[in-house]
Amino acid sequence: MAIIPSVKPSRVAICAHPFAQHDPEPRRLLEATGAQLIDNPWGRRPRADELVAFLGEQKAQVVVAGSEPYEAALFAALPQLELVARTGIGLDAIDLAAAQAHGVAVCHTPDGPSDSAAELTIGLMISLARQIRAADADLRAGRWRRRIGWLLGARRIGVLGLGRIGQRVARALGALGAQVRATDIDPGVAPTARELGVELVSLDRLLAESEVLTLHVPLTPETRGLIDARALSALPPGALLINAARGAVVDEAALLAALESGRLGGAALDVFAEEPYRGPLAGREDVLLTCHMGSCTEEGRLAMERGAAEAVAAWLGGQPPAHRVV
Repeated sequence: MAIIPSVKPSRVAICAHPFAQHDPEPRRLLEATGAQLIDNPWGRRPRADELVAFLGEQKAQVVVAGSEPYEAALFAALPQLELVARTGIGLDAIDLAAAQAHGVAVCHTPDGPSDSAAELTIGLMISLARQIRAADADLRAGRWRRRIGWLLGARRIGVLGLGRIGQRVARALGALGAQVRATDIDPGVAPTARELGVELVSLDRLLAESEVLTLHVPLTPETRGLIDARALSALPPGALLINAARGAVVDEAALLAALESGRLGGAALDVFAEEPYRGPLAGREDVLLTCHMGSCTEEGRLAMERGAAEAVAAWLGGQPPAHRVV
């Protein structure tokens, strides 16, 4: 992308963390605009109050955002803010209505993390199905125990959400020979489902027939707590749950109860309602946990960061940013 220098003096706050740690290209793209760059001072994801104070003190007009919260109070307190460029696909941490009401543009990088998140999902699924974590713990403790797991290619697998990531997961599962069904609220995914050999079914049928259920929906009012006690009880006995989407899609208390009762065979979670996660699921051997690292490959981070930097450069050069949602 040819960088157009900024048409006016600008201050760009890089709040996403990490940013340009593995490849300096995204930072060079931002520097080429001539804007003043202000780095994340915390070395972590900022809290809402920290973010408002920092952006206000720095008088930032543009933000390169991670998954930190951009709430209505922030937009009201920062009249100078023009653009939030999100490094990633999820927009649940940004109050889009408030951004629009205050004239703040918002864009994201929906394709950047998709391959990485899909690969992690498959990795979690295989590890859970083959009990790799437990086998590793056995061996380290001096126990030579060959565990009997599941062959995914012989299982019925449900994909809840056939968007960018869900499609990639379904394609990989199809290559393994699995029976893949999916549910999506968008009827426009039907041609892609046919191409992938995926049968689209109702949510009730997906739950009833999925020996493995993998979640790939955004967090919205409709999906918050969607996988609750009722949904978990509808799964076949011993089913496995994979969540690399958003933590609050799953009722964690209901999940714990389903595991304790033996109704559910196991779960692999990359995301949680509150992060960092410190809850009781961490004490269970039948649960595999990772720290919201779906996008965390060198290639995935670069794609997200480059996309956000290019969006900022376009905006500062008077051009429309790609993947603008507000």
